[in-house]
Amino acid sequence: MVEKHPFRRLTKILIGVLAVVFSILIAGGILIFKNEAPRPTKMVSEDGTVVMTKNELISGQAVFEKYGLADYGTILGNGSYLGPDYTAQSLHIYLKGMDQYYGEKLYGKEYEDLSDTELGGIKEKVKNEIRENRYVKKTDTLVLTDAQVYGVDYLKEYYREMFINNPKEAGLPENMIDQIKTSDYMTDGNKIDHLTNFFFWSAWVSSTNRPGMIYSYTNNWPYDMDAGNVMTSEAMVWTAISVAVLVIGVAAILYVQRRYHFEMDQAYSGNNVPDVNADLPITSSQRKTGKFFLIVVLMLLLQIMLGELMSHYYIENGFFGLPIERLFPFNIAKTWHLQLAIFWIATAWLATGIYIVPRVLGKEPKHQSKLVDLLFWALIFVIGGSMLGEWGSILNVINDKWWLVGHFGWEYLELGKFWQILFILGMVLWVVILLRGFIPRIKSHKKDDKKVLITLLLFGSIAIPAFYLASLFIVPDSHITFADYWRWWIVHLWVEGIFESFAVILIGYLMVSMKLTTVRSTVRMLYFQLILLLGAGVVGMGHHYFWEGDHSIWLALGACFSALEVVPLCLLIWDAYTHYRIMRDSGKEFPYKGTFNFLAATGIWNAIGAGALGFLINAPAINYFEHGTQWTSAHAHASMAGVYGMFSIAIMLYALRNISKKKYGIRKWKK
Repeated sequence: MVEKHPFRRLTKILIGVLAVVFSILIAGGILIFKNEAPRPTKMVSEDGTVVMTKNELISGQAVFEKYGLADYGTILGNGSYLGPDYTAQSLHIYLKGMDQYYGEKLYGKEYEDLSDTELGGIKEKVKNEIRENRYVKKTDTLVLTDAQVYGVDYLKEYYREMFINNPKEAGLPENMIDQIKTSDYMTDGNKIDHLTNFFFWSAWVSSTNRPGMIYSYTNNWPYDMDAGNVMTSEAMVWTAISVAVLVIGVAAILYVQRRYHFEMDQAYSGNNVPDVNADLPITSSQRKTGKFFLIVVLMLLLQIMLGELMSHYYIENGFFGLPIERLFPFNIAKTWHLQLAIFWIATAWLATGIYIVPRVLGKEPKHQSKLVDLLFWALIFVIGGSMLGEWGSILNVINDKWWLVGHFGWEYLELGKFWQILFILGMVLWVVILLRGFIPRIKSHKKDDKKVLITLLLFGSIAIPAFYLASLFIVPDSHITFADYWRWWIVHLWVEGIFESFAVILIGYLMVSMKLTTVRSTVRMLYFQLILLLGAGVVGMGHHYFWEGDHSIWLALGACFSALEVVPLCLLIWDAYTHYRIMRDSGKEFPYKGTFNFLAATGIWNAIGAGALGFLINAPAINYFEHGTQWTSAHAHASMAGVYGMFSIAIMLYALRNISKKKYGIRKWKK
């Protein structure tokens, strides 16, 4: 007897897994917000003199954001890698200032004149002094010792030298930061000093013990022996456990896959290979996807050129001797390089979604092409407007409302809040375009398994704008721990989770469309992959919370679930390749060879870039020393370019194969 609802059990399992993992994520988030490091109303010296206020601290954070310094250096290990990690650097300089203070007070000597014995005793005294948490919750006041106050002043002198009248700062224009002008979220006073206050606070957070604990708010990151920052024993324990979880997880998943045959079955038997017609009539909306793909190519080219420019900054602090950093500093080049990657990949997906709507419905929805034109020009407006706004914010062309139309300040969330909202509305319009074809097909009386496949594709499409809403929770004065919790919803959950899931579903749809696999086996495989991807990936994003001032429970959750993320990434494309090999060996013409080659590359880079390189740096004991280094950049490039770049090119070729003219040669892909 045929089961009436063959996917009911898998649907229940998927919903149950989602309920569990998001409950864990939200519960962990609540713990984060309850345990985040304080931002005192004021920091005072031992005699009660105010050293800095919370308003000045937030003003410094706003300066950091407005000038896009997260796209130049890093803070708490997150950002870009031409500049320093300002947390680690501030901690080191601030401690050196305290050493100088005690050298003068105890021995009447300058730091350079201290003997090894004298310096050793001072460093031990300083280490014990900074580990003590002198924050008074009742008065919301942080008391700094005289040596710490000296260290803060020493740090301010250092950053004044770095950011004022310094033409040698690699990749940054001289005097980029306006010291006087007060913009939104800033307060009166010297903005370089306010920026230093923000850096000092991050150094204090990283080196002062949590109340009742023997490790800092950042689980002792960054590594600094002088500050007493060494890796915690919990980090090593959970690293070992995560490796065991990976081995057990691989065995369990392979068993389930073979036991219940979660593989895609070929859509033909023997030599009865079906013909694939790639020369179907196209509709007006499908034809208009061509201009989306043109923009994709132009953005990819510009992104590559910006990557080349950044390489020059790393090597020669310029561009063939030209002081181009005055017009295009490193932080704007990095901002555009990153934003263009998101834009061109997203545009390729939007266009492909538009292309398949008439294929799903069997006809063109009424006035569909007008909505497609509206989406295209809205996309152009957001791309061009946001890039100009980011450039204007960094170069002081835009000051008031910089966070709204300029540079929002966080890596991957450089879009000003106005552009973020428009981007979301654009994605909502795209979902409406899809709904106009998907909903009638799902509601049709035709009973087939393809409805389930289309339903999965629809939910995956809706999730893309839905999860980007997390960006709206962040404002310029958000606590950095709060901001990073939601920022990683975009960077990891949205990009590596929701995008990944949508890609898996779309790959399944393409396999069916290219007549490589049966619908039923493909849907079963998709359920299995989604359960694995989201079951491991949602909580697996916790490896980003190790050193952000978050609750230490993420050492356990992030380590174990991050290890499991590797497994589904390595299973994504193998079945499809197996069936393509059968078709290849049959000698039949296959018009989507280019598409499939890039889909195969997607699987390879999923295993290497996201899987291997991700696992290599995600274990706590490794990440502790790797965090904030170029290893992260290697993983990011292999994952973003290797997975989403290859996949975007694959789906673009799939659509272009049908909408282009034969004389350009793109319509013939033969063995």
